[in-house]
Amino acid sequence: MTTTDVEDAVLHQLSAKIEPQVRHRFVRIDGLRIHYAEAGEGEPLILLHGWPQHWWEWRHLLGPLARRYRVICPDIRGLGWSEGNGRGYTFERLARDLIELMDRLQLPRARIVGRDWGLVTGYRACLNWPDRIERFVAMAGVHPWTADGIRPSAVWSPWHVYLLAAQGRSRNLQDWISRRSLDAWRYQGNFSAAEVEIYQQRMRTPAAYAATVAFNRNVVLHEVPHFLRHYRLLRLRVPTLHLNGAQDPLSRGIPSSYPDYADAMRRDCRNNGGS
Repeated sequence: MTTTDVEDAVLHQLSAKIEPQVRHRFVRIDGLRIHYAEAGEGEPLILLHGWPQHWWEWRHLLGPLARRYRVICPDIRGLGWSEGNGRGYTFERLARDLIELMDRLQLPRARIVGRDWGLVTGYRACLNWPDRIERFVAMAGVHPWTADGIRPSAVWSPWHVYLLAAQGRSRNLQDWISRRSLDAWRYQGNFSAAEVEIYQQRMRTPAAYAATVAFNRNVVLHEVPHFLRHYRLLRLRVPTLHLNGAQDPLSRGIPSSYPDYADAMRRDCRNNGGS
């Protein structure tokens, strides 16, 4: 069997228990082969995963949401079954990946849900291309105006970002942090050994290792300084709901400082589970 055959078999196995049927497709974006899973018909709803996971983190929601929407779950470049090349991990480029995916699928507008890496991708897309986003749900992370009123504890909560930015080329370190995060960031229940391996197997690829280093270095060296300087100039025009878990160690201390910067934004904080 070829590598493609093996990947197709794994994707089919992961999708076998999800109803309705999940379809797996690949498109070319920025020269990369990008994977997405989709199910259902109707208005488009795009779910953007976080690190260290991939499209499968939405498996419990894919079926119920597909009864109403055409649900599309792309793998972010370098993660899951999407190709990566060690570059293109600015929030701007990741958001452009989203918009270009919508272009490939001929979607003028879509609803977006984003968690972690998907959250920052979604916010950047909303700020840059508000006419393309119908509504946005942001989960588990900071908002673009976090510098306005942030608590000191929130600055150091994402310690893994700084460590991966500085020492992320150590694959042993990446393996340890990605494995630890699956338990530390989940408040209710536990991942089984099989579920952990489904995520970790795709994190132990050259593309995922490179993506992890590039993303976190970009956050520390470019994105944080950029938003510290320019957050007052950013206006959110897309109706948005920001959700953070009450027990989420990464989002404690995130301020509710967005009313003056957003046309229609709500915040909710509740006990979070896992996927």
